[in-house]
Amino acid sequence: MEPIVSTSFIPKRPVSTEPIITNRHSGVVGLLSFITFIVVLGTAVAFVGVYLYQKSLAAQQANAQAAIIKAQNGLGTTFVSDMQRLSNRITGVKTLIQNHVVVSPIFDALQATTLRDVQYKDFSYQFTTDSGNHNKLVQVSITGVAKSYATLALQSDAYAKSTLIQNPIFSGLTVEDKTQYIDFKLVFTVDPNALSYQTFINSLPASQTNSVSSVSSST
Repeated sequence: MEPIVSTSFIPKRPVSTEPIITNRHSGVVGLLSFITFIVVLGTAVAFVGVYLYQKSLAAQQANAQAAIIKAQNGLGTTFVSDMQRLSNRITGVKTLIQNHVVVSPIFDALQATTLRDVQYKDFSYQFTTDSGNHNKLVQVSITGVAKSYATLALQSDAYAKSTLIQNPIFSGLTVEDKTQYIDFKLVFTVDPNALSYQTFINSLPASQTNSVSSVSSST
């Protein structure tokens, strides 16, 4: 008798009815990798661009310096020496104007304050320094005659009304034998800023200022 072979096609395990789920994590990882690559590539391109831009600026600076040196060499030593002498002259003129003293305001102040019975014989001035605050001053010395001591007292009061004449002091009072007039010596100080050339120019009318400026420029 031949053996009986079982030919059953019924599966031994139960057939699953749940749907098959596809793994999506691999797709997300691929997208992130692509974005990272783009960022790295953009950074590298930007770095290369900045490097090339710096190289271009360095080359432009070197060219500019070379052009300046070439221009300086092309001017010649004679031209440079002339320009240096001109600059020194301009500086000297500016210093002279700043230190220049105009004495005409002193004469104007004396004319406005001097009494009729007072006459001046000698006038001089010099620069000095205040012993208290060490400021520079212009010291004016004058010799003259007055009709009487009372006249000198009135003259002292007249000087006190002037804004230019400061600290007037009379000394060396003597009586002349023939005229009986009083010889005196007067010393007072003036602020040098009030006598500066620039202050004098600023105090002039516009028409005179233009004429003075034209004369200064022509000289």
